Amino acid sequence: MAEVSAPSLDYKDMQARFVLPDALMGGTLEMRKQGTTYMPQYPAEETTRYNRRLNNAVLYDAYRKAIDNLSARPFRTPVTIDDDAGDWWDEFVGDVDLANTALTTFARRQLADMLIYGKSHILVDYPDTASIAEERGRPLTAADEVWMNIRPYFVNISPKALIGWKSERIGGVETLTEIRILEETTEYVKGENWEEETIERVHRWTREEVTTFRKDSAESDAWREEYSRSNTLGLIPLVTIYANRQGFLKAWPPLEGLANLNQKHWWMQSDQDGIETVARVPMLFFRGFDSEDLAAIDIGPYKVFGNRANESDIKVVETSGKAVEVGRFALNNLEKQMQSMSMEPLIRKPGSVTATETALEEARNISDLESFVLLLETGIREGLGYVALWRNEDPLGVPLVNINKDSGLGLSDARELEELRLDYALGVIDQRTYLEHRKARGLYSEDMNIEEVVSDTQIEEGAEIDVTSFGPGSPAASNSQ
Repeated sequence: MAEVSAPSLDYKDMQARFVLPDALMGGTLEMRKQGTTYMPQYPAEETTRYNRRLNNAVLYDAYRKAIDNLSARPFRTPVTIDDDAGDWWDEFVGDVDLANTALTTFARRQLADMLIYGKSHILVDYPDTASIAEERGRPLTAADEVWMNIRPYFVNISPKALIGWKSERIGGVETLTEIRILEETTEYVKGENWEEETIERVHRWTREEVTTFRKDSAESDAWREEYSRSNTLGLIPLVTIYANRQGFLKAWPPLEGLANLNQKHWWMQSDQDGIETVARVPMLFFRGFDSEDLAAIDIGPYKVFGNRANESDIKVVETSGKAVEVGRFALNNLEKQMQSMSMEPLIRKPGSVTATETALEEARNISDLESFVLLLETGIREGLGYVALWRNEDPLGVPLVNINKDSGLGLSDARELEELRLDYALGVIDQRTYLEHRKARGLYSEDMNIEEVVSDTQIEEGAEIDVTSFGPGSPAASNSQ
């Protein structure tokens, strides 16, 4: 019989698509940890040589930067609620999770999950007052709840953690009847001073109760019930906000194409580094030397050696550099593709199903990112409705949520950015000017220090390949397709 930790089939389907975006968000170290999953080891390549190549590889962070930039754009100004919402709601949005997280920060995390996984989850929980009253030996009073700050709160549930669910049609609406959330925590080993261990738990919510199961040990597959409490709300207070919905609680990463290109760049850059290493080192060709003569040769500056054989000869062999140029062009072309794809969610355009459905009252074309923000606003307000239910208040009377939705670019902006990219590639403008124009259009945060970026990357002007020298029939063009 399957354990409580067994993931659902829909979750397994999504999990296969979550792995690559997760690894890219982890940066260079995480991609190295993935080993041959994303960096192929060639048939004749020794393991020692492969490991050295893998550990020297550095990730071009196009995907992670795209997620960071897109998820930050709507929050250049704080999230607000109605001015007349009241003091209680004003205090709530200043600390939505009882961990001093403001609604603006929480909402940005939700949007990041939407961009990475295609959906985000908000669980609206309430402290277990029954256990608190049992510890105190008496029923809790209203003064206790105020003093102890006992109130509903938001919990961000990663799409990776929601491993299973059940639903039924109740009143014609698809309604959750069970969810299972996998949680891993690091705790000190009982009886030890400093030793730590990872504890796995599954929290199972139904409409009647909340039960926590704990895995016996890392070596065991057995789970035991650790704790149970009543679900006095009578329903499962989970809000799911979709960016790329594929079914009930099912979604796919909306930037999956960008992730795939970034993974391709990861191993292509490693290959290019290997090619350039070989190309930079000239080789010596010896003719007419026997093995004893070769063994006695000491190569280096100020060294002289000879051979008595009349037919002997020594030549320096260097590569032509064509393979290096072709590889650089292919990588440069791939980076431009990634830049273009990272911009697509910002382009205001007609015909987007999501945008059309969410902007009926906007009377204008909107970008995918703007439509995600509209959905996020609706989802957060639904979460506030669950907060109201926990407080025995009307969920329809909660305040409206306002997030800056002016995060798109018109088609003229997109054309200007494309021209800027081409000017930079051709060396018409330098890196500093290029970055300044992109920052002026809101593509980077206001905190970004362009001088530091230019200094850190140490890109030399004029180092780009002349793209005009690669025609449609050239080896470089065919190699980059």
